[in-house]
Amino acid sequence: MTQYGMSEAWAQGLADMAIAQNAGIYDAEQKSLTSPAPTDFRQWCREVLKPAVLA
Repeated sequence: MTQYGMSEAWAQGLADMAIAQNAGIYDAEQKSLTSPAPTDFRQWCREVLKPAVLA
């Protein structure tokens, strides 16, 4: 911990966030280029998660 109570992990997280922002994580154009997932979350839970948990 530093004298201000900030850990190295906190500082690394802050640096990683700045890198992601510089890479365009919040750019609207970037978001529109990504396609939606082929299955929605509920469907995945029914088809994958539930059988795995019950196995």
